[in-house]
Amino acid sequence: MRQFDPYYFLLRATLLFSLFLSTHAFAQCPPVLWADEFNGTSLNTADWNIQTGDGCNETICGWGNSELQFYQAENLTVSNGNLQITAKVERNRGSQYTSGRINTKNKVDNTYGRYEARIKLPQGDGLWPAFWMLPTDDVYGTWPLSGEIDIMEFTAANDNVIYGTIHYGDLYPGNQYQGNAYTLESGNFYDDYHEFAIEWEANEIRWFMDGILYSTKRPEDLAPFAWPFDQNFHILLNLAVGGDLGGPVDNSALPSTMEVDYVRIYDGFRPYIGGNLVVLNQAQGEVYTIGNVANNANVTWSVPAGATIVSGQGSPEVTIDFGNSSGYVSAVVSTPCGTETFNMPVTVEPPFAYDYSFENFDAAGSASLSSVTGTLNEVSNPAPNAVNGSALVGEYTRDAGSEYDIISYSTSAITDADSYVIKGNKLYMDVYTSAPVGTEILLQMESNIATAQNWPDGRHSRYTARTTVTNAWERLVFSFVDQPDPSVATGAVSNLLVLVDPGNFTSDTYYIDNLDSWTVDNGGTSNSAPTVSISSPGDGSSFSQGSNITISASASDSDGSVASVEFFANGASLGTDNAAPYEMSYSVATGSNDLYAIATDNEGASTTSATVSVTGTTTGGNPTYAYVSALSTGSAAAGKGAKFGTASVTISDDLGGAVAGATVSGTFSGSFSESVQGTTDASGNVSFQTSASLKGALIVDFCVDAVSASLTYNSGANVLTCASSSARTGETLSSQLPSLYPNPVSNVLHLEAGMLSGQVALSIYGPDGSLYVQQSQPAGKFTIDTSSLPKGLFILSVQDEAGNRHTVRFTK
Repeated sequence: MRQFDPYYFLLRATLLFSLFLSTHAFAQCPPVLWADEFNGTSLNTADWNIQTGDGCNETICGWGNSELQFYQAENLTVSNGNLQITAKVERNRGSQYTSGRINTKNKVDNTYGRYEARIKLPQGDGLWPAFWMLPTDDVYGTWPLSGEIDIMEFTAANDNVIYGTIHYGDLYPGNQYQGNAYTLESGNFYDDYHEFAIEWEANEIRWFMDGILYSTKRPEDLAPFAWPFDQNFHILLNLAVGGDLGGPVDNSALPSTMEVDYVRIYDGFRPYIGGNLVVLNQAQGEVYTIGNVANNANVTWSVPAGATIVSGQGSPEVTIDFGNSSGYVSAVVSTPCGTETFNMPVTVEPPFAYDYSFENFDAAGSASLSSVTGTLNEVSNPAPNAVNGSALVGEYTRDAGSEYDIISYSTSAITDADSYVIKGNKLYMDVYTSAPVGTEILLQMESNIATAQNWPDGRHSRYTARTTVTNAWERLVFSFVDQPDPSVATGAVSNLLVLVDPGNFTSDTYYIDNLDSWTVDNGGTSNSAPTVSISSPGDGSSFSQGSNITISASASDSDGSVASVEFFANGASLGTDNAAPYEMSYSVATGSNDLYAIATDNEGASTTSATVSVTGTTTGGNPTYAYVSALSTGSAAAGKGAKFGTASVTISDDLGGAVAGATVSGTFSGSFSESVQGTTDASGNVSFQTSASLKGALIVDFCVDAVSASLTYNSGANVLTCASSSARTGETLSSQLPSLYPNPVSNVLHLEAGMLSGQVALSIYGPDGSLYVQQSQPAGKFTIDTSSLPKGLFILSVQDEAGNRHTVRFTK
């Protein structure tokens, strides 16, 4: 290939793209405008720049994402027709990992066309490889005003999922992003090479994986923000380690390599297949297309067993009615480039049958209403029809002053929350509203540790659905979104939240009914799940740290047999016992330990036992003092939109044991001013609630003023302390609390964090746990733009490199 000339490249790209637009050339075998096939023995530095360092020289230490690697040329090799980018456990200056990053800035820069790479992705939790693009000249301003195009991002911890994303919007923290994910039907992305591509034209970007279209973005998707994707961009390839998206690193998996077969830019577009990757059982009228071919192109289609081609055989667009079987929708098409075959794996979901109802206004459900942000009343059905003929439904008016409006239910019915993630169960709800088509309803499963201040802790999983009609009942089917806190055990979900039009300030009215759980219908007589319980040790037992104990479980199955019982401690599997008596050995860790078991029967149904808590105490002697080991605050519904302030205090001894019968005195402050007193239970816990209730945003502060126990109270040992050396809400609040002003804030917040060391990470969360601001800089004085924050209560969290963490509340 001749030496690349950027000026010739830009002129030719412009002329050829204009020709493409004027002739609608479709798949006229688009020429390769530029490519690197990596056929040599070293990187072609005429086309590629090698980036080095940890980002600090670019004033974005950690490359703006808290990444852990130091980029160096030594981690880039070319051999056997591949570029290898290798991440290693290797210290370089302040970084404990090394890796590689290259770009084509000012060497290969272009606007529009097809950008494609064939890559085998690396294996190892914490790795974050990417094939992406940045603007060369920042015509519209610094990131993200001039945009960013992520052709492919991969987090190795989610080994069968890749992401295609664009970044745009205002300067941080007003930056915006959106995109979609592609999930492999089987296998993982590190098993083999895959082709990742975008097709970019004036007002559209399309994302592909192995010739399958899975995402499209246009200017209207960005409104009210500008579409910056009309300037020269350059290509980047890198393998990050850790960071905001990469997550915790598995050092044992390193070194690990990202292998790039080629990178190409085409003057034009190639054929592709598009359509739904997942369809309902017996789905009707599903449309699949071959894009970028002439309307009269001859296409031969084939479909999975049980599916029928209703219309379109021989053309680029076909309509299919599915049966029960998953399989490939395949198309063979002849183009000037030759004959190509496209295979799209389509999953046909199993049939589902009603299991039980969380909320049904005509009868008792399996959930209890805990709180609402707006107003919920039981009313007569405004428009009964075939979708919903119930006599009574819920009328919910959203609170216009809340960006995240929540209906909260408590429930013990969700014994296996993971089954909703893997589609063994599904969530449905009837909705009738005049809100615009496309309004989102989000369902969130939580454990009891979730609070408004500690996002994402305790959030097991989220599910989404969007309205498709106005002023008529429709049955919404909810799809899995993500697991914000994967550590939540499948049997630990105790709350189900309904978030109405999240992220917006609207006051629409919604009629809701039949919030139901459905399960896979296997036909015939349904299988009853087994029963299981921990029979030993007893709940609340204490053992010396390191003691080897036997966990015993009782399990039975009424209509079959128990195939296995798996034991867990603090969410980690201890192993499986396949025969009674069901037992497992466990070495007790220091502090509180949650034990539970999951029984699975001969037909695959499973049940999770109730959790048993045991305490591991430090060996040697008797406890000598008591102290405050945990403290949290919150609120509880008081009716008619009002809320009580709440606080929970835990008293422990110096060996990690619970202190029962201790008298705790404390004071509520912030929005409240009350003194309270209570006695700890067998677990060392005592809960408080204000006698007064208030409406609107609340600041619930609480200080422990005194503790009277059988042991000496050592306030200096408190995990959470305030200025008077007694416990207070927050994380490691102390007399050296960062100075924050003004409070309440208007458009700019000032923070002095000089007592912290090294690089300081700062985050601002809303009371619902949503993240508004995130930035990082050396310890000292921060100036934070808060002009985009809505009015209300916020939590500011700062953490330094030594792990010191502090939180402060403020209002706007």
